Amino acid sequence: MVPSPEVDSQMKIARQLTYAIPVLLLLVGCVQPQAEIVSVPELPTAEAQPESTQSEAPTIEDGPIDCDASVQEGIESTVNAQTSAFAGDNFERAYSFASPSFRSNVTLEGFVEIIAGSYGPLIESSELLFSDCLVDLASELALIDVRFLQAGNDVYGLRYLMLETMDGWRVQGASNLRVVGEGA
Repeated sequence: MVPSPEVDSQMKIARQLTYAIPVLLLLVGCVQPQAEIVSVPELPTAEAQPESTQSEAPTIEDGPIDCDASVQEGIESTVNAQTSAFAGDNFERAYSFASPSFRSNVTLEGFVEIIAGSYGPLIESSELLFSDCLVDLASELALIDVRFLQAGNDVYGLRYLMLETMDGWRVQGASNLRVVGEGA
């Protein structure tokens, strides 16, 4: 049986992300997991790395570190711009904020199906709250947790996997959208 083009695309993304899994395991291990990353198969966890002391400056060998203000601002800008494009029903613009490898494996039509089928509440969101931004400068990957309120009731959360490109930070993937609380 030959897999459908959509399944084949998802398999290609999963293979590409296999290279990023050790970094992801380190990044996810640094914060309390709140959601699983979509398309990333579960693997045994990596051994914990010794933490550096406060007097040591973080180096690339230290692995993931907290995002500095400029990194976090760049990531937030990308996610906010993509969310605004969703709200304006401009999926072509929203798609432009996906990473090059994502776009090479998922067509615009496939992207629209993914968003409409799994991330519908995000389309209607107007205010995002960001937290727990971690970056691995060596791999140019970052994770950031995002929360938003839908219709004044449910608080949703997801974790974005971001990739730094020549055009700035781009969305490589996101965890499943989950209800994580209730609004006021």
